[in-house]
Amino acid sequence: MVDDKELRLMAQDTAIKHNITTDMIYKGLYQLRVSGCPWRDTDIVEALGELGDYGIHNLLAVERVARISEAHSYSRVKGVLHFSYESLGVKERDKNGELVTPKLLWRENLIGGFNYEKSSKTLQ
Repeated sequence: MVDDKELRLMAQDTAIKHNITTDMIYKGLYQLRVSGCPWRDTDIVEALGELGDYGIHNLLAVERVARISEAHSYSRVKGVLHFSYESLGVKERDKNGELVTPKLLWRENLIGGFNYEKSSKTLQ
């Protein structure tokens, strides 16, 4: 596990190298943490940076990581996160043809839960 200082430096380095801001990284990392994303924090930061290079930011990036992480490890999809869900073997629709949504928890739904402002300050 990476300590907060190393993770903060990685987030800043990722923001410099990729088309994404540190704020987008912090918010995306927070959202995926509270939603139970099985990927390591370092993998999430790297994935958000990679998606940023393809113009996929904020909620779109978080939803994409959430959905793909339910089916694959990061090492398996590293470098191809921007490919279609179908080509990655991730179902976009259920058997009734309805769109499958990723299992994300939203800050508004957390009663007395994780404090984003407090958490993001430890990363900054």
